[in-house]
Amino acid sequence: MLRRFACSAIQSRGLKHQVNIKWVRPEYVPAYKPEKSGDLEGLPPIPENSIADIYALSEEIKDAPESVKKIFSVAHLGQKEFHTLVKKELVNRVKRHQYDENSAENKIARLTAYIRCIQNIMEKNPRNSKMKQTVQEMIDRRKKLLKYLRQYDYKKFEWLLEKLNIEYKGNPESFHKLSRRESLRKLTELHCDDIRNSKLAGYKNLLESQQGPFLKQKLEALKFIRSEQTELQLPVTVTEQAIKAVEKQLEEWTIKDKIKQEAKKKKRNLLED
Repeated sequence: MLRRFACSAIQSRGLKHQVNIKWVRPEYVPAYKPEKSGDLEGLPPIPENSIADIYALSEEIKDAPESVKKIFSVAHLGQKEFHTLVKKELVNRVKRHQYDENSAENKIARLTAYIRCIQNIMEKNPRNSKMKQTVQEMIDRRKKLLKYLRQYDYKKFEWLLEKLNIEYKGNPESFHKLSRRESLRKLTELHCDDIRNSKLAGYKNLLESQQGPFLKQKLEALKFIRSEQTELQLPVTVTEQAIKAVEKQLEEWTIKDKIKQEAKKKKRNLLED
């Protein structure tokens, strides 16, 4: 028993080197990235000379000179006022009425605005761990609200995804850890399937190429047997229908063979060119 196990271990020791398969670990994508969060667009195109939201309703700012408007613009006041305009623009897409504050659509739009603003900041400062944790919490909270809306009002859920340009990515039911051994095993199975399919395709082409001469021999043999039986006044076992069926198969094979030959010629001419 031990000797048999040792022989099998020695024989399979170098098998993994015979299969030329290279496994590359997939690139790690952080959770705050749009590919993971499901945000299909970035920040809305808000001009830098836009007046901040707290000063936009003022009557004096409308008639003020450009230098004063520049002071009260989001480019001068900073990121906080810019993020307020982003939140307002996204909320206006989905809010039910003017005083809508606590609906699920409003909450999802506000969270989406915060997420996209923080994603923009994280692109410049990817090592900010506190902000990374904050955006992950917001993404989880938005998933929870989207799941609730998907369960109770699916039409509104689809409409909200279209308006905010979001892709819903629910949490997986089970977690599967990626390993090199399992990936190499699957790649080896795929490699073996490709070899098997290529050999089967080659064998099928070989049989199809031999089908024409075989049908010709079969047709000649059937005609000879029928003529000999009629001359010797024996019971005829080969009918005209059988001969016509073989002739039809031979005609179909010749048509397919012509098409294959023309395709091979075109491929050869393309390679030569």
